[in-house]
Amino acid sequence: MTQVGFTCNLPVVVMAGGGDFASYTGGFISFPAGTYAQDPNGLITTGSSPQEVATKAAPVLTGVPQDGPTFYDSGIHRWVPVSAAQSSADGSSYAYATTGASSSEGATFHIVNASTATQKTFTVAVPNVGASNGVQVMEYDGSGVYFVVTQLEAYPVGVWRLDARTGKVTALARVANVMAVRGGYAWGGAVDPHDPTPPRVAASRMLFDSIVQESLSSGAQTAWFYSPGRSETLLGLASGRPVINIGDGPDFPLFGGEVRLLDHPSSGAEDSGQLVYGGGVALSDPQADGDRVWFGSDRGIYLYPADGTLQKVYAVAPSQAGSITKIAPAGVCR
Repeated sequence: MTQVGFTCNLPVVVMAGGGDFASYTGGFISFPAGTYAQDPNGLITTGSSPQEVATKAAPVLTGVPQDGPTFYDSGIHRWVPVSAAQSSADGSSYAYATTGASSSEGATFHIVNASTATQKTFTVAVPNVGASNGVQVMEYDGSGVYFVVTQLEAYPVGVWRLDARTGKVTALARVANVMAVRGGYAWGGAVDPHDPTPPRVAASRMLFDSIVQESLSSGAQTAWFYSPGRSETLLGLASGRPVINIGDGPDFPLFGGEVRLLDHPSSGAEDSGQLVYGGGVALSDPQADGDRVWFGSDRGIYLYPADGTLQKVYAVAPSQAGSITKIAPAGVCR
């Protein structure tokens, strides 16, 4: 454990449960002491609908965290039942989607006022992509909802935009293997045809040796990382910079591998970004915070500061270890 040399309060969310019940408990870690205190208004659990979670604090907010854990909305000083990517930049509203028992019933998009809990909804047809099993909101910028159609045993293909004012749906670039959508671009996985030994496993899980960025307007593609024979997964974006997990064979794990922070597009095989961590702990949910990046895990909170040395700054208590899934940063440290 490392004691940091600054003073602030980091919002974090403790996740537990799974299946038909999920729990997100919000609280704050005070630095430099590194002590955790649960926020009495921070509890979010499965709501009246099996797809949605709801806040215990009033007015009750409902949502579906579809691109990461729930987060603390500093703009309105509330815990919100969606991921940060699903919230407008000012925190005043957020978006999520629910679906019926089958894709033929369409998808309902919810645009929610985060202060009053009032919402408007649009029910639209689910774009036909084959064997779909849901709709996932990847980004909401206050005027448009960017979403994908999820598929069985495959990453989504294609991105659509729902106009938050009219409900009109527009197809954007047909991006393959979508992992994230931010600021007019989609991020996804690809397999370089020059790789003599691309990553493969016996199961049907898709593996990629490259991370690429694609413009949603033009379809222009930019390679950001390529590592032959290894498997890359996007953990998240830190101020627009990709944070990736690199898994090695024979299992090519999605988490717990080498973690790298990429500063700019690839300029060749020698361009490998910043090595954040050599592997072991399953780091997740990177949260940019100025010149530093916070990470969550099932063991505690980690900090990657400007000097480039990963530090464990909060350890999950032994009493929590058997009952939680993980703890993750839920905003910047203030």
